[in-house]
Amino acid sequence: MYQGYITPAEEHRPIGSGSPPGSRSPLGTLAFLALVVAPFVAFSYPVATVAVLTGTVALAVLSRSVLRTLRRRSGRVQTFTLPGLGTVEYRITTN
Repeated sequence: MYQGYITPAEEHRPIGSGSPPGSRSPLGTLAFLALVVAPFVAFSYPVATVAVLTGTVALAVLSRSVLRTLRRRSGRVQTFTLPGLGTVEYRITTN
């Protein structure tokens, strides 16, 4: 004979309420799959991997340089001349 204890009705989860325990999101599953597959792709295509990494580093350095230049020129009036048309004045402002 079963010697367990009887739980009150308040402790039972009704059938069909909410999601089942331990369910995972599809985005998390795709991220995990990408982390597992990424090393295999990197070893299969080493030249492409180096090119992508180099491009990423170059883009980061370029964006920092552009942001630094914009910050330095912020608030000052800049001019440049268009031959035959005239001079254009502009000011870079930040919010």
